[in-house]
Amino acid sequence: MDLTYRESAREQALAKLVKGFLFIPICIALLGAVGAVLSLYVDSSGLLSGVFDALGYETISNDGARSVLSTIAGAMMSVISLVYSLTLVVFTLAAGNISARLLETFASNRTTQFAIGILGATFLYSLFVLFVVDENRDVRFSVVMCIALAATSFFWLVYFVNDVAGRIRVDTEIGRIQGALRRSIDALLEAEPREKPNDRQEIPDLPATPVRAHQSGYVTSIDTQRLISHAKDVNGFVEVLVPPGTFVIQGMPIAEVRTRQEQPDSEHVHLAFRVGKARAPEGDIQFSVHLMVEIALRALSPGINDSYTAISAIDHLSASFARILQRGVPSSLLNDSDGEPRVWLNLLEVREILDTALNPLRQSAKSNVLVLDHLIQALEKTVQVCRPEHLPLVKRHLLDIACDARQVLASKPDRAQIAARLNSARKATSRKAK
Repeated sequence: MDLTYRESAREQALAKLVKGFLFIPICIALLGAVGAVLSLYVDSSGLLSGVFDALGYETISNDGARSVLSTIAGAMMSVISLVYSLTLVVFTLAAGNISARLLETFASNRTTQFAIGILGATFLYSLFVLFVVDENRDVRFSVVMCIALAATSFFWLVYFVNDVAGRIRVDTEIGRIQGALRRSIDALLEAEPREKPNDRQEIPDLPATPVRAHQSGYVTSIDTQRLISHAKDVNGFVEVLVPPGTFVIQGMPIAEVRTRQEQPDSEHVHLAFRVGKARAPEGDIQFSVHLMVEIALRALSPGINDSYTAISAIDHLSASFARILQRGVPSSLLNDSDGEPRVWLNLLEVREILDTALNPLRQSAKSNVLVLDHLIQALEKTVQVCRPEHLPLVKRHLLDIACDARQVLASKPDRAQIAARLNSARKATSRKAK
């Protein structure tokens, strides 16, 4: 089952909360204020006075403490501005050169969030301690902690710059996207039982009441436990008509409740669907596939014409698709704790996932011999690991590539190169079918 199906609406809301540069940075910054209160308490209680005296750190003047604290506080505000500016520059470069949809993953980058949070914590810490410095207060420990926070901020800033430098490399981002896609595929294929030929027959033949969407938007999550509970309460069955990532229009059917009850309450079904303004990347296979394809299509556009970026995207896509093709299809049927069928999910088919990527790539690369040749090689590699029942899908895409090449390629050497590559892929397919 898709990870998006298994996540509850509460988990999805939590994931949305911790994205961006608001929640986590503020929480870490507030820890700096709490740390200031604690360090001032340590100073006022004299818990470490003996340790400082033994180390020779006997005192620090108020002017010296104010100078250190004010210098660190001012520096932190300047560096925070630098971090935000650098982040926005990276956003602009990524959106223009790689993909605008990468901003969704960039905003969730923990390194950037922690960098802003640590710098903010150091600033608040320095400000709070600076506020209470006077002639009668010993702030040795507080000043030491402030210097330690400033040193931590420096090293984290270095790490942040290194991370940002890596994020704008297209090959690195393609690898990150492939990792997210692979995790979504693993969640889809490994945690659930395989589909059986008679699974569809388990849907009871009962009167069906359609459940219509209350608002327009993208389905970001479906709480299956709520659906199972509702189906059990009405002694019936719930059939989900739309998978996550689908854009639904207000009033269109999104599910059907099958029960003998007249006019069953559909509010619990509505609560199981979370609809947002944008698609959520967590667990949505199609989101990651579209992102990878967008990078490849942008690279193949006449304005950029970067064939090797498209080849890199094809390589990583083939690695992800190989995991789909070497596994069976997960079951769409969900049972309750008593083993009774209760919910039917509308899962993405293997054909849909492959067509989403391979058709646009084939159409854009049909005149680019280098990319087309590599696309055929990628399909040939997937043939070596795919299950026999998925071979017709690969054969169909090879046939589509052959048809396009026959119509578009005019050069005899190019046609011969593609023909030789297609012949090799067909032989691999024939060997696998035996």
